[in-house]
Amino acid sequence: MRAAIVTESFLPHMNGVTGSVLQILRHLERHGHEARVYAPAAADMPRMIGHARVEAIPSVALPGYRTVRVGTSSTHRLSASLVRFAPDVVHLASPFALGWRGALA
Repeated sequence: MRAAIVTESFLPHMNGVTGSVLQILRHLERHGHEARVYAPAAADMPRMIGHARVEAIPSVALPGYRTVRVGTSSTHRLSASLVRFAPDVVHLASPFALGWRGALA
């Protein structure tokens, strides 16, 4: 199975959503599934977690919270990337700006 995970929060920013995504990635890898993470671009963001590729989505800092990034990619751009990956399932880890675009894509 191929799983795409669209998340508003990811490394290096650690919170409950990031922890959840990391748990999901470990589970998918342990069971032989392929995963890709779509997350707001941030400095020091890993490009791979285990066997899962992390795709950095253009982002801006949330006003008042410089370490928190908000994805600014268009729905079309995210959709094109999802089509190329061709996932069997798309998991929206946090339905905010990027999660909403993932739902539309």
